[in-house]
Amino acid sequence: MHEIQNMDVTKKALSVAALLLSVFTLLSAHAQQQNTNEVSTDLPHTVLRLPNIHPGRDAVYAYAKRLLTESLRVTEPQYGSFELIVSDQETAQERQLRSLEHNMLDVTWSVTSTERERQFLPIRIPIMAGLFGKRALLVREGDTRLKEVKSLNALRAYRAVLGYDWPDTKIFRANDIPVLETTYRASFRIVSEGFADMFPRSVMEIKEELSDKTLSRGLTIDEHLIISYPSPIFFFVGSDNQALAGRIAEGLLRLFETGKFQELLLAHDNFREGMALTEGRTVIEIDNPLLSEQSRLALEKFLPEFATSEDVLTFDVTEPAAPTQVVKQ
Repeated sequence: MHEIQNMDVTKKALSVAALLLSVFTLLSAHAQQQNTNEVSTDLPHTVLRLPNIHPGRDAVYAYAKRLLTESLRVTEPQYGSFELIVSDQETAQERQLRSLEHNMLDVTWSVTSTERERQFLPIRIPIMAGLFGKRALLVREGDTRLKEVKSLNALRAYRAVLGYDWPDTKIFRANDIPVLETTYRASFRIVSEGFADMFPRSVMEIKEELSDKTLSRGLTIDEHLIISYPSPIFFFVGSDNQALAGRIAEGLLRLFETGKFQELLLAHDNFREGMALTEGRTVIEIDNPLLSEQSRLALEKFLPEFATSEDVLTFDVTEPAAPTQVVKQ
């Protein structure tokens, strides 16, 4: 595990890990019930196709892929060997999910929404510890106007830029924050040229994106605000692939029990940087009306910083989503 220079960040990160561990140790009995003592001698070899990524997200992608790999590795005795193949082409979030439906991909990961959970099968274990719902803001260099923003009402005077197919776009609009929709790559230029005031980015990815000057020329990270809403990232598989969802879920739960999940998270530079970015800023909380009831329960059960429920033993991480919730446009 890398040495963490900032001791306050260390304490914060370790406290999150400890909270996670306190919940997930309760899963031991459940996982043991799921395992079988008999291991087949004729196990399959499974090839799984994964999406490619946009530049600026390499570290987050590497972490998710490593976590998935470990979850599959610990279940090899029950389910057989595996191989991961990455797509040759970059694909946007919604296209990645549609590729599951059309049997062009086998696994992807994404922030969740009720609509996505109706169409695809989520494994409701938050793989980024909730930090993708903590949004720092890319703004034009020299733009300090957000320093005066202390409330949601004041924030509504500024326009965000977000992707066409992102749940975040609907979330911001549901909270009456003006949004300009465009592509991921164009979002950086639109802010730098003054057509929008801010590009909200997860605290886990914003520094990596800022370091890529082909994307972020003329931009900087606002030092004053964090926009926060419950927005877990889940692994998703096709709606008819319950067997794969079960294997991934079982593997993730085992990683929690052994502490390997927590170790991978704390060893992730972007996680530590993200925790540091949440310190010392004004936090503006907004609602996420796109979150299904099952995913709200997942946050309560798997992330004690959101709630304190310990009723995890019977929680079904792949239960189908509830009917669509009405979202204010």
